[in-house]
Amino acid sequence: MHRPTTRGAILILAIGQLFPHSSVPSAKFVNAIEASSDQLKIDQMVDEYMTHLETLVQLLHTDEHKSTDIIAKGREAFDKALKSFPDETVVHAHALFAKICVKVGLYDEATNLFEEAIRRARLSLSSEEQIDPSSREETESLVSQLYLERSRSHNLLIESKVLQWHTANEQIYMGGIPPETSPWHPLSYVELQLGIFPLPHPQTLFEKATLITLTLDSPKEEIQEMKPGDKTALNATARAWEAYESYQKSQSLAFGAYTQGKKRYLAGGQPCRDGGYGLVVGGTAWAKSAWGSNPFSYDKTKDAGQSDDLYMGIITFQNVLISGRDAVISTYGSNCNVFARHPYVNLPNNIPLVTAWETPIFEMTIEDNPMWATYIPEGDTSAFGGHVGKDSNGNDALLIPDPRSNNAVFDTAILLSGYASQNYFHFITEVLPSLVVMRNRIKDIIKQEHTDVNDVVVVPNLQYEFVEGFLRLLLPEAFDDEGRLSPHIVQWGPWKKPSVGSSGIGGSTYSLSAHPIVFTKKLATVMWDQPKKAPSPLSGPAHCLTPKPLIRAMQRVVLKSVDKPTSQLSNMIVYCSRSSSSTRKLAEEDELVSRLRQIASKEGAELVVFEKQAVTDATATSPLADVKDTIRLFRSATVVVGVHGASLANIAFSRKGTTVIEIGFGIPQAGHYLHLAESLELNYVGIRLKKNSRSFGATEVSLPEAGVDNIANAVVEGLLRNKRRDPDEL
Repeated sequence: MHRPTTRGAILILAIGQLFPHSSVPSAKFVNAIEASSDQLKIDQMVDEYMTHLETLVQLLHTDEHKSTDIIAKGREAFDKALKSFPDETVVHAHALFAKICVKVGLYDEATNLFEEAIRRARLSLSSEEQIDPSSREETESLVSQLYLERSRSHNLLIESKVLQWHTANEQIYMGGIPPETSPWHPLSYVELQLGIFPLPHPQTLFEKATLITLTLDSPKEEIQEMKPGDKTALNATARAWEAYESYQKSQSLAFGAYTQGKKRYLAGGQPCRDGGYGLVVGGTAWAKSAWGSNPFSYDKTKDAGQSDDLYMGIITFQNVLISGRDAVISTYGSNCNVFARHPYVNLPNNIPLVTAWETPIFEMTIEDNPMWATYIPEGDTSAFGGHVGKDSNGNDALLIPDPRSNNAVFDTAILLSGYASQNYFHFITEVLPSLVVMRNRIKDIIKQEHTDVNDVVVVPNLQYEFVEGFLRLLLPEAFDDEGRLSPHIVQWGPWKKPSVGSSGIGGSTYSLSAHPIVFTKKLATVMWDQPKKAPSPLSGPAHCLTPKPLIRAMQRVVLKSVDKPTSQLSNMIVYCSRSSSSTRKLAEEDELVSRLRQIASKEGAELVVFEKQAVTDATATSPLADVKDTIRLFRSATVVVGVHGASLANIAFSRKGTTVIEIGFGIPQAGHYLHLAESLELNYVGIRLKKNSRSFGATEVSLPEAGVDNIANAVVEGLLRNKRRDPDEL
């Protein structure tokens, strides 16, 4: 066989930019160029074909904001390319136009185009014509690349359908799921996604686990409609454990992809050394793997039987990274440990990794696969201080530099921020206990006056007013006389008000991004084991339960920081309303509040309708005053009533024996307030909502028949219990 013409060589080079590992024109195409009796005509065909391919290449690199223009021009060039060289084994135009369709979000059309490109490429392999071994190997490699591109496009197609569902509902937990839909719909899409790649996509597994959890409270008839004949689906406990195992598997697969990312030197990483890697989950495991561990316990008399033998301690590290909005800790360089507080941490969204699940094998022992791409979490091309550029293989990729090169370096850090720390419940039950334990160490750092040592305390973003309020309450040293935040306090996580920018006090671009990352020479954080099982009578895995002694210690410190209410003996009913929330509004709220008013009037009690309001202007109370008022209110409460939600986290400040009536869900992942009540010896009463497959994300929830009566009876009983209490307890 002769060498291809110069024009043919240019074609090979041009297409090679798109498929750098396996990209050649088909043997039939090259033979046609070289062996045709009408060489002039063939040259003209090649010239015309190349012209249209070059147009497609140019469009591929055009700004995607001009998507309508790109598609119109791309379709025209694609059609002309096919007409100029009508060869059934030529794949280039299909592959290029498919990539353009992916670029502008036409995933359905892109998937079909890749399918056709694969069919064409395989035609030359099944042809009776002889193909030399090197051409066969290159064509087979091209087919593999096309299959991967098709899978990626198919994944994006299904992912776009899930995203459409989320967008329509204004995002789960940030918006609401209306009655006309349910999490069963995106769950069916997600289950399809999991079969696309050789290994499950870890982010898709995480999404699946979350959606399963949302459907645990579904009515039986709805489960049977969505999962006909599946008896396992009717068992909420079994499905709760299925979700838990999906979270665990998501972490495991993400960790494998993280170790492969080390081979790409992401974030200053290096290939993992033997014995220097592992996914470390839970307090006991952290204590064994970290640089240092200082376990602690509290008063055995007061807290007897409360710790359940769970590890609690201060964990110390050396030379580690903190990354992602959940502040995940991972080791630097050739050490490859990732420390997750529990299985619910979304590792794909918190650590740099590559798409190793896209190929059949990604064990530690194999070499870097050039087909893998750097994973871009949530489409954020600036994640972990990165930017889009060319990787070592010449592909467009998210390049994640060593954070030390961006001066994102701490000498010593105390980490208070963690999993979902911007959520009020997690802040109260996880960040505040950590602050209480580390308060003296934190004060020592804040007192430092020299600026040559970069010692910091990492806290959740203060744009969440409750964060600022509790910091001012428990750590007034963090602010100067003019109210400015100490330079030793570093805020973590994205601004919730983007218009404010990232130049606020105590923060910087590396810590206030959607996917921040820093390097710290020394790190200290409070860590504990979490109970694996939900508190009785719930059955299934627990979700984010802090050991009881830590809750009690936090409460003691917080209550000492606020003046006692003037009257402790009056009866007070606090109803936590969600009327201004986008999720879990109680359909019977007006009726319930009316009944509570009647009870309060009859029993000589006071009714307070509490709804958390953000501090939005100068006329509102300050964050500190707001926090103090909230603590005093719940400390004074005799009975607290509310639908499952963040306001109920304030029972952390209620007195022993206070009656807490949670209107909620009978699923294990909703045991937060039952556990909190048990930790503080509150009188917990659970009132179940009517079964609803939207559960936590529902725009509106309803009580079953006699629900209002049941709540009213529990309130009256709570008031009577208060009259029988020892005044010393009050």
